[in-house]
Amino acid sequence: MATDSPTWILRTERLPEANQRVLVYAPFSWQDITVATYKPDNAGAKHMFVKPDHQGVDRYIKGVTHWMALPEAPV
Repeated sequence: MATDSPTWILRTERLPEANQRVLVYAPFSWQDITVATYKPDNAGAKHMFVKPDHQGVDRYIKGVTHWMALPEAPV
């Protein structure tokens, strides 16, 4: 059975669109798999994925090695 499910993409091969929310894998981070937003303009640095904390402040997720598009929401 063929599916169009999202697959993990190596960060060095391709990056998400700016401000796109994606699932990220950062094996040595405080959250190894989480939903984050790709913000390439943050602090002039490259490959920036952020997740807001409980106060709404963007926190950088370092060490992201892979990402994938979020699946469609159920109907």
